[in-house]
Amino acid sequence: MNFPKYYIGPMSKNVVDCVIDHKYPIGFIPSRRQVDFCGGYVSGWDTKSFSEYVRERNSSVLLCRDHGGENQGQEMDDGNESFSNDCDNFDLIHIDPFRVSGSMLDAAEKTKSIIENLWTKNPNMMYEVGTEEAIYKYQPEELKWFLEYLKMGLTVEQFNQIKYAVVQSGTRLDLSTRTNTGNFNNRRLKSFIRVVKKYGLLSKEHNGDYLIDSFDVEMRFESGLDAINIAPEFGQIESEYYLEECRKDKELFERLYELCYNSGKWKKWVKDVKRVSKSQLIMTCCHYILSNREFIESIKSNFPNSDSVIKKRINSQLKLLNEQTKNYRI
Repeated sequence: MNFPKYYIGPMSKNVVDCVIDHKYPIGFIPSRRQVDFCGGYVSGWDTKSFSEYVRERNSSVLLCRDHGGENQGQEMDDGNESFSNDCDNFDLIHIDPFRVSGSMLDAAEKTKSIIENLWTKNPNMMYEVGTEEAIYKYQPEELKWFLEYLKMGLTVEQFNQIKYAVVQSGTRLDLSTRTNTGNFNNRRLKSFIRVVKKYGLLSKEHNGDYLIDSFDVEMRFESGLDAINIAPEFGQIESEYYLEECRKDKELFERLYELCYNSGKWKKWVKDVKRVSKSQLIMTCCHYILSNREFIESIKSNFPNSDSVIKKRINSQLKLLNEQTKNYRI
């Protein structure tokens, strides 16, 4: 299989449509809050309807569940029903029990058990293992132990369905300022990559947002990284458009701020709301409400050409990303 170099979060229908029409290999990484068996905040799609929408338009787009597992959705749950639906509709599942694990051993045991269970439902399902450092930070030698545990505990056939391991070179997001605040360490990245390749896997980094313009994505690929996830950055392209337009009308601006604030979605990213401006709060969480009826009726309806303008901006960023990855495609 020709795996893509980058995976994009389906932050909105506009992002999804642009990725579907993109001519180069690309993948989607829907989180459980965005798209799940019970729906999500992106166009109300559930797992099946999202999969059908994408595959009917571009069957080559790889669908990868991002952060699948316990308590990763809109409600607290064991993740089993979500996994079951993913097995029927997606190509690859990122198994991430680290949020509810107290140690690498605990995470390894849970990952092994999940793969064994899902194997009985769909032996062709592919997997991504490990997690990002914002959830659980580990060292290269710890990832080596983790992968060795899986290799020894799973059958050869089961282990061979693992395609990606998550590496941690220093990424962390600040949506209010649209910056990647991680402390990138290229030596650390190369150490992780050596570990991953020893097990015949591909390396993947999460939270690759806000690195395109500085060519930091290209630098990571030069060091041997195989793939990178990018999500909020593309949602904020749409948020920025509505912020720009609403700033021209005080009433619309206040209404947009009210919708964003009342959604409470900023709480994931902003610890002290008093320390961010209204514009920063809008940029932080507007993408969560793009499919809400109140947003569509009171904000989007004022801009009939919004989708075409937004898609041009998204396509421009995808083109720039492609330029940085064209020499490193798998």
